Amino acid sequence: MEEALNPVTLFLLSIAGILLIGALGEVIFQRTSIPDVVWLILAGILLGPALGFVTPAMLGQIAPYFAALTLVVVLFEGGTTLKLKELSQAAPRSSLLALASFASSVAVLTVISKLAAVVGLLPDDWSWTHGVLLGTILGGSSSIIIMPVMAQAKLPAKLSNLVNLESALTDAFCVVGTSALIGIMTGAASDSSPGMTLAKSFGIALAIGVGAGLFWMLLLRFLHSNEHAYPLTLSALLVLYVVIDNAGGSAALGILTVAIILGNTPLLADFIGLKFTEGLDTEVRGFHRQMAFMIKSFFFVFIGAMLTGPWQYLLLGALLGAVLLGARIPAVWVATLGGGFSKDQRNMVTVALPRGMAAGVLATLPVSSGVKGTEQLPVVVFACVLTTILAFAVGFPLIKRRLSTDPQAVVHAAAGAAQPPPHATPAGTLVQPDAAFVNEPTVLAGWDSQPTSEASTAATEPPGDPAAPSRRQ
Repeated sequence: MEEALNPVTLFLLSIAGILLIGALGEVIFQRTSIPDVVWLILAGILLGPALGFVTPAMLGQIAPYFAALTLVVVLFEGGTTLKLKELSQAAPRSSLLALASFASSVAVLTVISKLAAVVGLLPDDWSWTHGVLLGTILGGSSSIIIMPVMAQAKLPAKLSNLVNLESALTDAFCVVGTSALIGIMTGAASDSSPGMTLAKSFGIALAIGVGAGLFWMLLLRFLHSNEHAYPLTLSALLVLYVVIDNAGGSAALGILTVAIILGNTPLLADFIGLKFTEGLDTEVRGFHRQMAFMIKSFFFVFIGAMLTGPWQYLLLGALLGAVLLGARIPAVWVATLGGGFSKDQRNMVTVALPRGMAAGVLATLPVSSGVKGTEQLPVVVFACVLTTILAFAVGFPLIKRRLSTDPQAVVHAAAGAAQPPPHATPAGTLVQPDAAFVNEPTVLAGWDSQPTSEASTAATEPPGDPAAPSRRQ
Protein backbone atom coordinates (compact mmCIF):
# COMPACT_ATOMS: atom_id res chain seq x y z
CA MET A 1 0.00 0.00 0.00
CA GLU A 2 2.87 2.34 0.86
CA GLU A 3 4.45 1.64 -2.52
CA ALA A 4 1.18 2.53 -4.25
CA LEU A 5 1.22 5.94 -2.54
CA ASN A 6 4.84 6.62 -3.41
CA PRO A 7 5.08 10.35 -4.34
CA VAL A 8 6.64 9.61 -7.73
CA THR A 9 3.97 7.04 -8.53
CA LEU A 10 1.22 9.41 -7.46
CA PHE A 11 2.77 12.24 -9.48
CA LEU A 12 2.97 10.21 -12.68
CA LEU A 13 -0.53 8.78 -12.32
CA SER A 14 -1.95 12.24 -11.62
CA ILE A 15 -0.36 13.68 -14.77
CA ALA A 16 -1.62 10.75 -16.84
CA GLY A 17 -5.11 11.14 -15.42
CA ILE A 18 -5.21 14.90 -16.00
CA LEU A 19 -4.17 14.57 -19.64
CA LEU A 20 -6.68 11.76 -20.18
CA ILE A 21 -9.50 13.80 -18.64
CA GLY A 22 -8.51 16.79 -20.77
CA ALA A 23 -8.59 14.72 -23.96
CA LEU A 24 -11.91 13.07 -23.09
CA GLY A 25 -13.30 16.46 -22.11
CA GLU A 26 -12.64 17.79 -25.62
CA VAL A 27 -14.36 14.76 -27.13
CA ILE A 28 -17.37 15.34 -24.87
CA PHE A 29 -17.36 19.02 -25.84
CA GLN A 30 -17.54 18.11 -29.53
CA ARG A 31 -20.62 15.99 -28.86
CA THR A 32 -22.42 17.98 -26.15
CA SER A 33 -20.86 21.51 -26.19
CA ILE A 34 -20.18 21.18 -22.45
CA PRO A 35 -16.79 22.91 -21.91
CA ASP A 36 -14.00 20.51 -20.98
CA VAL A 37 -12.90 22.74 -18.10
CA VAL A 38 -15.77 21.39 -15.99
CA TRP A 39 -14.26 17.89 -15.82
CA LEU A 40 -10.79 19.26 -15.17
CA ILE A 41 -12.01 21.34 -12.23
CA LEU A 42 -13.81 18.30 -10.82
CA ALA A 43 -10.53 16.37 -11.07
CA GLY A 44 -8.82 19.15 -9.14
CA ILE A 45 -11.49 19.01 -6.44
CA LEU A 46 -10.88 15.26 -6.20
CA LEU A 47 -7.11 15.66 -5.86
CA GLY A 48 -7.35 18.59 -3.46
CA PRO A 49 -10.31 19.03 -1.09
CA ALA A 50 -11.66 15.47 -1.50
CA LEU A 51 -8.53 13.32 -1.14
CA GLY A 52 -6.00 15.84 0.18
CA PHE A 53 -3.17 14.85 -2.17
CA VAL A 54 -2.40 18.54 -2.74
CA THR A 55 -3.11 21.58 -0.57
CA PRO A 56 -3.64 25.28 -1.33
CA ALA A 57 -0.43 26.04 0.57
CA MET A 58 1.55 23.82 -1.80
CA LEU A 59 -0.12 25.21 -4.91
CA GLY A 60 0.05 28.84 -3.77
CA GLN A 61 3.83 28.79 -4.06
CA ILE A 62 3.76 27.91 -7.76
CA ALA A 63 0.68 29.96 -8.70
CA PRO A 64 2.47 33.07 -10.08
CA TYR A 65 4.90 31.01 -12.20
CA PHE A 66 2.29 28.65 -13.53
CA ALA A 67 -0.11 31.51 -14.27
CA ALA A 68 2.49 33.43 -16.30
CA LEU A 69 3.31 30.37 -18.42
CA THR A 70 -0.38 29.61 -18.94
CA LEU A 71 -1.03 33.18 -20.04
CA VAL A 72 1.75 33.13 -22.64
CA VAL A 73 0.87 29.76 -24.14
CA VAL A 74 -2.92 30.02 -24.24
CA LEU A 75 -3.13 33.66 -25.32
CA PHE A 76 -0.70 33.00 -28.16
CA GLU A 77 -2.74 30.01 -29.28
CA GLY A 78 -5.98 31.98 -29.19
CA GLY A 79 -4.54 35.13 -30.76
CA THR A 80 -3.18 33.38 -33.84
CA THR A 81 -6.71 32.26 -34.76
CA LEU A 82 -8.09 35.83 -34.85
CA LYS A 83 -8.57 37.37 -38.28
CA LEU A 84 -7.37 40.95 -38.41
CA LYS A 85 -10.22 42.35 -40.49
CA GLU A 86 -12.89 40.75 -38.36
CA LEU A 87 -11.06 41.83 -35.21
CA SER A 88 -10.97 45.46 -36.31
CA GLN A 89 -14.72 45.31 -36.87
CA ALA A 90 -15.26 43.90 -33.37
CA ALA A 91 -12.85 46.26 -31.54
CA PRO A 92 -15.24 49.19 -30.85
CA ARG A 93 -18.00 47.00 -29.44
CA SER A 94 -15.52 44.79 -27.58
CA SER A 95 -14.01 47.85 -25.92
CA LEU A 96 -17.47 49.11 -24.94
CA LEU A 97 -18.43 45.67 -23.64
CA ALA A 98 -15.18 45.39 -21.66
CA LEU A 99 -15.66 48.79 -20.03
CA ALA A 100 -19.36 48.29 -19.31
CA SER A 101 -19.03 44.76 -17.93
CA PHE A 102 -15.98 45.63 -15.82
CA ALA A 103 -17.60 48.74 -14.36
CA SER A 104 -20.91 47.01 -13.59
CA SER A 105 -19.11 44.03 -12.02
CA VAL A 106 -16.99 46.26 -9.77
CA ALA A 107 -20.01 48.32 -8.67
CA VAL A 108 -22.22 45.34 -7.85
CA LEU A 109 -19.51 43.30 -6.09
CA THR A 110 -18.52 46.32 -3.99
CA VAL A 111 -22.06 46.72 -2.66
CA ILE A 112 -22.74 43.00 -2.15
CA SER A 113 -19.43 42.40 -0.35
CA LYS A 114 -20.09 45.33 1.98
CA LEU A 115 -23.51 43.88 2.81
CA ALA A 116 -21.81 40.51 3.43
CA ALA A 117 -19.47 42.20 5.91
CA VAL A 118 -22.47 43.74 7.72
CA VAL A 119 -24.09 40.30 8.25
CA GLY A 120 -20.80 38.75 9.35
CA LEU A 121 -19.76 36.79 6.25
CA LEU A 122 -16.63 38.94 5.85
CA PRO A 123 -14.29 40.43 8.50
CA ASP A 124 -15.39 43.49 10.47
CA ASP A 125 -12.57 45.58 8.99
CA TRP A 126 -13.90 45.03 5.45
CA SER A 127 -14.22 48.50 3.94
CA TRP A 128 -15.61 49.98 0.73
CA THR A 129 -12.06 49.95 -0.62
CA HIS A 130 -11.89 46.22 0.09
CA GLY A 131 -15.09 45.84 -1.91
CA VAL A 132 -13.70 47.72 -4.88
CA LEU A 133 -10.57 45.55 -4.65
CA LEU A 134 -12.70 42.40 -4.81
CA GLY A 135 -14.54 43.90 -7.79
CA THR A 136 -11.35 44.58 -9.74
CA ILE A 137 -10.11 41.05 -9.06
CA LEU A 138 -13.34 39.48 -10.39
CA GLY A 139 -14.27 42.17 -12.92
CA GLY A 140 -13.13 40.49 -16.13
CA SER A 141 -13.86 37.32 -18.08
CA SER A 142 -11.09 34.80 -18.65
CA SER A 143 -9.34 34.67 -22.02
CA ILE A 144 -7.90 31.30 -20.99
CA ILE A 145 -11.41 29.83 -21.10
CA ILE A 146 -13.14 31.99 -23.70
CA MET A 147 -10.64 31.76 -26.56
CA PRO A 148 -10.20 27.95 -26.71
CA VAL A 149 -13.95 27.32 -26.35
CA MET A 150 -14.88 29.84 -29.03
CA ALA A 151 -12.27 28.39 -31.38
CA GLN A 152 -13.61 24.85 -30.91
CA ALA A 153 -17.27 25.88 -31.16
CA LYS A 154 -16.85 27.65 -34.53
CA LEU A 155 -19.37 30.39 -33.74
CA PRO A 156 -19.83 33.36 -36.09
CA ALA A 157 -16.67 35.48 -36.20
CA LYS A 158 -18.62 38.59 -35.26
CA LEU A 159 -19.75 36.92 -32.05
CA SER A 160 -16.55 35.08 -31.08
CA ASN A 161 -14.29 38.07 -31.75
CA LEU A 162 -16.51 40.27 -29.60
CA VAL A 163 -16.01 38.14 -26.48
CA ASN A 164 -12.41 37.12 -27.32
CA LEU A 165 -11.20 40.71 -27.41
CA GLU A 166 -13.30 41.64 -24.39
CA SER A 167 -11.64 38.93 -22.33
CA ALA A 168 -8.15 40.15 -23.27
CA LEU A 169 -9.02 43.76 -22.40
CA THR A 170 -10.66 42.96 -19.07
CA ASP A 171 -7.65 40.83 -18.07
CA ALA A 172 -5.62 44.03 -18.33
CA PHE A 173 -8.28 46.05 -16.47
CA CYS A 174 -8.17 43.56 -13.60
CA VAL A 175 -4.39 43.54 -13.30
CA VAL A 176 -4.00 47.33 -13.46
CA GLY A 177 -6.96 48.06 -11.17
CA THR A 178 -5.95 45.52 -8.54
CA SER A 179 -2.34 46.65 -8.52
CA ALA A 180 -3.38 50.29 -8.11
CA LEU A 181 -5.73 49.51 -5.21
CA ILE A 182 -3.17 47.36 -3.41
CA GLY A 183 -0.73 50.26 -3.71
CA ILE A 184 -3.31 52.64 -2.21
CA MET A 185 -4.18 50.27 0.65
CA THR A 186 -0.54 49.59 1.54
CA GLY A 187 0.66 53.16 1.08
CA ALA A 188 2.82 52.28 -1.94
CA ALA A 189 0.65 53.89 -4.60
CA SER A 190 2.26 55.64 -7.54
CA ASP A 191 1.72 59.30 -8.31
CA SER A 192 -0.22 58.53 -11.49
CA SER A 193 -3.99 58.17 -11.50
CA PRO A 194 -5.49 54.74 -12.30
CA GLY A 195 -6.65 56.05 -15.69
CA MET A 196 -3.17 57.23 -16.62
CA THR A 197 -1.70 53.96 -15.35
CA LEU A 198 -4.11 51.98 -17.53
CA ALA A 199 -3.38 54.10 -20.61
CA LYS A 200 0.36 53.72 -20.03
CA SER A 201 -0.02 49.96 -19.58
CA PHE A 202 -1.94 49.57 -22.84
CA GLY A 203 0.36 51.91 -24.76
CA ILE A 204 3.53 50.11 -23.68
CA ALA A 205 2.03 46.71 -24.44
CA LEU A 206 0.86 47.71 -27.91
CA ALA A 207 4.12 49.46 -28.84
CA ILE A 208 6.37 46.61 -27.76
CA GLY A 209 3.95 43.97 -29.04
CA VAL A 210 3.69 45.50 -32.52
CA GLY A 211 7.46 45.94 -32.78
CA ALA A 212 8.19 42.40 -31.61
CA GLY A 213 5.46 40.94 -33.83
CA LEU A 214 6.74 42.63 -36.98
CA PHE A 215 10.31 41.63 -36.18
CA TRP A 216 9.36 37.99 -35.64
CA MET A 217 7.22 38.08 -38.76
CA LEU A 218 10.37 38.87 -40.76
CA LEU A 219 12.13 35.92 -39.14
CA LEU A 220 9.41 33.49 -40.19
CA ARG A 221 10.96 33.15 -43.65
CA PHE A 222 14.16 31.83 -42.02
CA LEU A 223 12.36 29.71 -39.41
CA HIS A 224 9.99 28.10 -41.91
CA SER A 225 10.36 24.28 -41.65
CA ASN A 226 13.17 24.68 -39.11
CA GLU A 227 13.07 21.95 -36.49
CA HIS A 228 13.80 24.49 -33.74
CA ALA A 229 11.18 27.01 -34.84
CA TYR A 230 8.83 26.29 -31.94
CA PRO A 231 11.39 26.41 -29.09
CA LEU A 232 12.73 29.67 -30.49
CA THR A 233 9.24 31.17 -30.79
CA LEU A 234 8.21 30.08 -27.30
CA SER A 235 11.42 31.41 -25.74
CA ALA A 236 10.89 34.74 -27.54
CA LEU A 237 7.35 34.94 -26.13
CA LEU A 238 8.58 34.29 -22.59
CA VAL A 239 11.24 36.99 -22.91
CA LEU A 240 8.64 39.34 -24.36
CA TYR A 241 6.37 38.73 -21.35
CA VAL A 242 9.20 39.71 -18.99
CA VAL A 243 10.15 42.80 -21.00
CA ILE A 244 6.58 44.13 -21.20
CA ASP A 245 5.83 43.36 -17.56
CA ASN A 246 9.00 45.06 -16.29
CA ALA A 247 8.31 48.07 -18.53
CA GLY A 248 4.94 48.55 -16.82
CA GLY A 249 2.80 47.28 -19.69
CA SER A 250 0.04 44.68 -19.90
CA ALA A 251 1.83 41.43 -20.71
CA ALA A 252 -1.48 39.82 -21.73
CA LEU A 253 -2.23 42.50 -24.31
CA GLY A 254 1.36 42.43 -25.60
CA ILE A 255 1.35 38.66 -26.14
CA LEU A 256 -2.05 38.88 -27.82
CA THR A 257 -0.76 41.62 -30.15
CA VAL A 258 2.19 39.49 -31.27
CA ALA A 259 -0.08 36.48 -31.76
CA ILE A 260 -2.49 38.45 -33.98
CA ILE A 261 0.37 39.76 -36.12
CA LEU A 262 1.91 36.31 -36.61
CA GLY A 263 -1.49 34.77 -37.28
CA ASN A 264 -2.10 37.31 -40.07
CA THR A 265 1.40 37.31 -41.59
CA PRO A 266 0.38 36.81 -45.27
CA LEU A 267 -2.11 39.68 -45.12
CA LEU A 268 0.29 42.05 -43.32
CA ALA A 269 3.24 41.11 -45.51
CA ASP A 270 1.22 41.89 -48.60
CA PHE A 271 0.00 45.17 -47.07
CA ILE A 272 3.51 46.49 -46.34
CA GLY A 273 4.89 45.20 -49.64
CA LEU A 274 7.03 42.27 -48.53
CA LYS A 275 7.71 39.56 -51.09
CA PHE A 276 6.93 36.54 -48.95
CA THR A 277 3.75 35.02 -47.59
CA GLU A 278 5.01 32.39 -45.13
CA GLY A 279 2.91 32.24 -41.99
CA LEU A 280 3.44 30.10 -38.93
CA ASP A 281 4.69 26.67 -39.91
CA THR A 282 2.19 23.83 -39.59
CA GLU A 283 4.52 21.98 -37.23
CA VAL A 284 4.87 25.08 -35.02
CA ARG A 285 1.12 25.51 -34.83
CA GLY A 286 0.52 21.82 -34.20
CA PHE A 287 3.13 21.60 -31.45
CA HIS A 288 1.91 24.79 -29.80
CA ARG A 289 -1.68 23.56 -29.91
CA GLN A 290 -0.66 20.46 -27.98
CA MET A 291 1.32 22.57 -25.51
CA ALA A 292 -1.71 24.82 -24.97
CA PHE A 293 -3.89 21.77 -24.38
CA MET A 294 -1.58 20.42 -21.66
CA ILE A 295 -1.08 23.76 -19.93
CA LYS A 296 -4.81 24.49 -19.96
CA SER A 297 -5.59 21.06 -18.54
CA PHE A 298 -3.23 21.52 -15.59
CA PHE A 299 -4.45 25.04 -14.90
CA PHE A 300 -8.08 24.09 -14.39
CA VAL A 301 -7.13 21.16 -12.21
CA PHE A 302 -5.21 23.75 -10.21
CA ILE A 303 -8.40 25.85 -9.89
CA GLY A 304 -10.34 22.89 -8.52
CA ALA A 305 -7.60 21.91 -6.06
CA MET A 306 -7.64 25.43 -4.56
CA LEU A 307 -11.31 25.15 -3.54
CA THR A 308 -11.16 24.59 0.21
CA GLY A 309 -13.29 25.90 3.09
CA PRO A 310 -14.49 27.46 5.32
CA TRP A 311 -17.93 26.83 3.86
CA GLN A 312 -19.23 30.34 4.53
CA TYR A 313 -16.64 31.75 2.13
CA LEU A 314 -17.43 29.12 -0.50
CA LEU A 315 -21.12 30.00 -0.31
CA LEU A 316 -20.33 33.72 -0.51
CA GLY A 317 -18.20 33.11 -3.60
CA ALA A 318 -21.04 31.17 -5.21
CA LEU A 319 -23.42 34.06 -4.47
CA LEU A 320 -21.00 36.55 -6.02
CA GLY A 321 -20.80 34.39 -9.15
CA ALA A 322 -24.58 34.51 -9.55
CA VAL A 323 -24.53 38.28 -8.98
CA LEU A 324 -21.94 38.70 -11.74
CA LEU A 325 -24.27 37.01 -14.22
CA GLY A 326 -27.02 39.47 -13.40
CA ALA A 327 -24.66 42.45 -13.57
CA ARG A 328 -23.54 41.43 -17.05
CA ILE A 329 -27.00 41.62 -18.62
CA PRO A 330 -27.25 45.45 -18.87
CA ALA A 331 -23.62 45.71 -20.02
CA VAL A 332 -24.28 43.28 -22.87
CA TRP A 333 -27.44 45.15 -23.83
CA VAL A 334 -25.55 48.45 -24.06
CA ALA A 335 -22.62 46.98 -26.01
CA THR A 336 -24.76 45.12 -28.57
CA LEU A 337 -27.37 47.84 -29.08
CA GLY A 338 -27.88 48.52 -32.79
CA GLY A 339 -25.41 45.82 -33.81
CA GLY A 340 -27.83 43.41 -35.45
CA PHE A 341 -27.41 40.76 -32.77
CA SER A 342 -30.17 38.22 -32.32
CA LYS A 343 -31.61 37.40 -28.90
CA ASP A 344 -29.69 34.13 -28.73
CA GLN A 345 -26.44 35.86 -29.68
CA ARG A 346 -26.95 38.37 -26.86
CA ASN A 347 -27.61 35.48 -24.51
CA MET A 348 -24.38 33.84 -25.64
CA VAL A 349 -22.42 37.02 -24.88
CA THR A 350 -24.13 37.20 -21.49
CA VAL A 351 -23.09 33.71 -20.39
CA ALA A 352 -19.54 34.27 -21.68
CA LEU A 353 -18.54 35.49 -18.23
CA PRO A 354 -16.28 32.77 -16.77
CA ARG A 355 -13.56 34.07 -14.50
CA GLY A 356 -10.26 32.22 -14.43
CA MET A 357 -6.52 32.67 -14.30
CA ALA A 358 -6.31 36.42 -13.76
CA ALA A 359 -8.75 36.31 -10.85
CA GLY A 360 -7.02 33.32 -9.28
CA VAL A 361 -3.58 34.91 -9.35
CA LEU A 362 -4.75 38.38 -8.29
CA ALA A 363 -6.64 36.90 -5.32
CA THR A 364 -3.33 35.90 -3.72
CA LEU A 365 -1.71 39.35 -4.05
CA PRO A 366 -3.54 41.38 -1.35
CA VAL A 367 -2.69 39.02 1.52
CA SER A 368 0.89 38.58 0.32
CA SER A 369 1.19 42.38 0.14
CA GLY A 370 -0.01 42.79 3.72
CA VAL A 371 -3.54 44.10 3.11
CA LYS A 372 -5.50 43.41 6.29
CA GLY A 373 -8.81 41.53 6.11
CA THR A 374 -7.97 39.64 2.93
CA GLU A 375 -6.77 36.35 4.43
CA GLN A 376 -9.83 34.42 3.19
CA LEU A 377 -10.12 36.35 -0.07
CA PRO A 378 -8.62 33.55 -2.25
CA VAL A 379 -11.30 31.11 -1.06
CA VAL A 380 -14.09 33.53 -1.97
CA VAL A 381 -12.55 34.28 -5.35
CA PHE A 382 -11.97 30.64 -6.34
CA ALA A 383 -15.55 29.74 -5.37
CA CYS A 384 -16.80 32.62 -7.51
CA VAL A 385 -14.58 31.48 -10.38
CA LEU A 386 -16.07 27.98 -10.19
CA THR A 387 -19.63 29.34 -10.14
CA THR A 388 -19.11 31.49 -13.24
CA ILE A 389 -17.49 28.57 -15.06
CA LEU A 390 -20.46 26.34 -14.20
CA ALA A 391 -22.88 29.04 -15.41
CA PHE A 392 -20.95 29.18 -18.67
CA ALA A 393 -20.83 25.38 -18.92
CA VAL A 394 -24.61 25.11 -18.50
CA GLY A 395 -25.62 28.07 -20.65
CA PHE A 396 -23.15 27.66 -23.51
CA PRO A 397 -24.37 24.32 -24.95
CA LEU A 398 -28.04 25.28 -24.60
CA ILE A 399 -27.63 28.59 -26.43
CA LYS A 400 -25.24 27.14 -29.01
CA ARG A 401 -27.83 24.53 -29.89
CA ARG A 402 -30.41 27.24 -30.50
CA LEU A 403 -27.94 29.24 -32.58
CA SER A 404 -27.19 26.17 -34.71
CA THR A 405 -30.86 25.49 -35.44
CA ASP A 406 -32.11 29.07 -35.85
CA PRO A 407 -31.40 30.40 -39.37
CA GLN A 408 -32.69 33.82 -38.31
CA ALA A 409 -29.80 34.15 -35.86
CA VAL A 410 -27.37 33.61 -38.71
CA VAL A 411 -29.16 36.19 -40.85
CA HIS A 412 -28.94 38.72 -38.02
CA ALA A 413 -25.24 38.03 -37.59
CA ALA A 414 -24.56 38.52 -41.27
CA ALA A 415 -26.57 41.72 -41.48
CA GLY A 416 -24.96 43.22 -38.39
CA ALA A 417 -21.47 42.53 -39.68
CA ALA A 418 -22.25 43.89 -43.16
CA GLN A 419 -21.33 40.51 -44.63
CA PRO A 420 -23.03 38.70 -47.53
CA PRO A 421 -26.17 36.80 -46.51
CA PRO A 422 -25.96 33.03 -46.17
CA HIS A 423 -27.70 32.37 -49.50
CA ALA A 424 -24.22 31.82 -51.03
CA THR A 425 -24.29 28.29 -49.65
CA PRO A 426 -26.39 25.57 -51.29
CA ALA A 427 -29.91 25.10 -50.00
CA GLY A 428 -30.16 22.79 -47.05
CA THR A 429 -26.48 23.06 -46.06
CA LEU A 430 -26.81 25.82 -43.46
CA VAL A 431 -25.67 23.62 -40.59
CA GLN A 432 -23.08 25.90 -38.98
CA PRO A 433 -24.02 29.28 -37.46
CA ASP A 434 -20.94 30.86 -39.01
CA ALA A 435 -21.75 29.73 -42.54
CA ALA A 436 -22.32 33.34 -43.54
CA PHE A 437 -18.66 34.03 -43.02
CA VAL A 438 -17.06 31.31 -45.10
CA ASN A 439 -16.49 33.68 -48.00
CA GLU A 440 -14.54 36.17 -45.88
CA PRO A 441 -11.53 37.17 -48.01
CA THR A 442 -9.21 37.66 -45.04
CA VAL A 443 -7.83 34.19 -44.34
CA LEU A 444 -5.65 33.38 -41.35
CA ALA A 445 -2.25 32.37 -42.63
CA GLY A 446 -3.83 30.00 -45.11
CA TRP A 447 -5.38 27.77 -42.46
CA ASP A 448 -8.97 28.41 -43.53
CA SER A 449 -8.25 28.47 -47.24
CA GLN A 450 -9.53 24.95 -47.93
CA PRO A 451 -12.98 25.36 -46.33
CA THR A 452 -13.40 28.71 -48.07
CA SER A 453 -12.43 27.20 -51.40
CA GLU A 454 -14.89 24.37 -50.98
CA ALA A 455 -17.71 26.71 -50.05
CA SER A 456 -16.97 28.95 -53.02
CA THR A 457 -16.82 25.99 -55.40
CA ALA A 458 -20.10 24.63 -54.12
CA ALA A 459 -21.74 28.03 -54.46
CA THR A 460 -20.69 28.46 -58.09
CA GLU A 461 -21.36 24.98 -59.43
CA PRO A 462 -24.44 24.88 -61.65
CA PRO A 463 -27.16 22.46 -60.62
CA GLY A 464 -27.16 19.20 -62.44
CA ASP A 465 -23.47 19.32 -63.34
CA PRO A 466 -22.34 15.68 -63.28
CA ALA A 467 -18.75 16.70 -62.62
CA ALA A 468 -19.65 18.70 -59.55
CA PRO A 469 -19.20 15.91 -56.98
CA SER A 470 -15.73 15.10 -58.24
CA ARG A 471 -14.62 18.73 -57.96
CA ARG A 472 -15.71 18.80 -54.34
CA GLN A 473 -13.61 15.85 -53.37
